[in-house]
Amino acid sequence: MVEKWGPFDLVYGSTQPPGCSCDRCPGWYMFQFHRILQYARPRQESQPFFWIFMDKLLLTEDDQMTTVRFLQTEAVTLQDVRGRVLQNAVRVWSNIPGLKSKHAVLTPKEEESLQAQVRTRSKLAAPKVDPLVKNCLLPLREKYFKYFSQSSLPL
Repeated sequence: MVEKWGPFDLVYGSTQPPGCSCDRCPGWYMFQFHRILQYARPRQESQPFFWIFMDKLLLTEDDQMTTVRFLQTEAVTLQDVRGRVLQNAVRVWSNIPGLKSKHAVLTPKEEESLQAQVRTRSKLAAPKVDPLVKNCLLPLREKYFKYFSQSSLPL
């Protein structure tokens, strides 16, 4: 069914938003993303294809190791620091070029603080798209998709 919707340029998935009252564990979302990713990959290598899976700090350590194994790449931690205060962070697995340069490691104290923020935010309305991930996707629009759309135009 997914193949009929394509071809795809980008596949995005994430763990559930904080505050979502779902009966699924966060790891379930990764497995579903991996399954959809298998169908969505283009058959032609010349077509640009990017994917991104975001964890809103909900995956357990075991789930994170499983995600690395299934998606065959290490996670990148994106942080939102305002002034000197860490406001938000997400873990991202992706094939987007240049994303690895944004890697940052959270200290156990930062991780604990952010997870407390996630629990607090879960009582509030969840944001639609995390601004950290949105910033990763903007360069794709300018650099890759603009190039491929221009190069496919007839001469």
